[in-house]
Amino acid sequence: MKWNYLMGKIAGSHAGKENEWAFRTNIMCNGCIAKIKPVLDNAEGIASWKVDLNTPERLLTVVTDGITEEHLLSLVRGAGFTIERR
Repeated sequence: MKWNYLMGKIAGSHAGKENEWAFRTNIMCNGCIAKIKPVLDNAEGIASWKVDLNTPERLLTVVTDGITEEHLLSLVRGAGFTIERR
């Protein structure tokens, strides 16, 4: 069964600083989600994130709260996944 995975973090009081980015990834299954979850949940500067396992691109959507794109890319690649800006 494939489904969208949504993970929200309680955002800090940084109203107005948020952006939404979308990336193509190779996050393919719930096991992959379990591997990336602690990385993204513990990253400073991410308000929320989700992975759409129903799309061929396996879209990772991140609502930022201060993280740089370079740092986000580094975190995801460091967890063993490919990632590129959509």
